Amino acid sequence: MAKHKNKSKKGRHRNSASAGAAPRRRPRLPRRGDPPDFWTTLAAVAGGAGSAVLSGLVVNQKILSPEASAIGMIGIGGATAYFADGNTRVVGNSMASAGAGQLALALMGRRALAQGAPTKSETPAAAPQLAAGQPQPAPPQPAQPKPANAHDGGGYVLDMFRDAANQLDILDEEWRGGMRDGADGGADVYDLDDLAAA
Repeated sequence: MAKHKNKSKKGRHRNSASAGAAPRRRPRLPRRGDPPDFWTTLAAVAGGAGSAVLSGLVVNQKILSPEASAIGMIGIGGATAYFADGNTRVVGNSMASAGAGQLALALMGRRALAQGAPTKSETPAAAPQLAAGQPQPAPPQPAQPKPANAHDGGGYVLDMFRDAANQLDILDEEWRGGMRDGADGGADVYDLDDLAAA
């Protein structure tokens, strides 16, 4: 029986030191995919723009409220995207997306109008009856809207961001205060000299 010598495989492993340093790999950048078919792009544009125009006409004719029209677009577009195939699915997706955007704008517009509407205490009282010879007082000047870049103005969306930032500041202060309070009361402090003497 022939004896086989144990051959050393030193240097044959990929990770061994004798193989030398592995070449450096450059990071892979994402590749741009193939452009979509022309008809797919046209279906996306037609679905979004066409449904937005149709919804605008329905709201303008006061057939539906802006919110109801937007919800209808989301429902019809979502159902079309779910049950259809091909470019019809693309039209449904675009319709649902346009409806979601219109719903957000309609809700923000309604809230902004509700904040700007005068309350009962702000409504002007009935003008007193003046005698025939007395001159009529000048009508009150309408309030000038604040410009968007005013230090205390900026509109509804800017106010929402300010409110959110204030809430985050409050939460941050509470969290940091809780961490400080917990660190002082709950920590066990040991003196090494006292432990060594004991």
